[in-house]
Amino acid sequence: MKHSHHTTRHGEETTVFDLVRWSQELARLHARIAPRFARPQPRRRVLAYLQGLLSDIPRKNGWLAID
Repeated sequence: MKHSHHTTRHGEETTVFDLVRWSQELARLHARIAPRFARPQPRRRVLAYLQGLLSDIPRKNGWLAID
């Protein structure tokens, strides 16, 4: 059974520091994944996909709008 893991402190609101830290961690994860894609377009799509997975969008079926 997987243990629950929360990224925010229990009972406290999200701070600007939390947002900055999450953004930095997402950028770090993207930097690790990006070299696996030879072209820049798929690299941008994988970042958009990760952002979509982590967003508050209620339905996450893998179809994200890319600019």
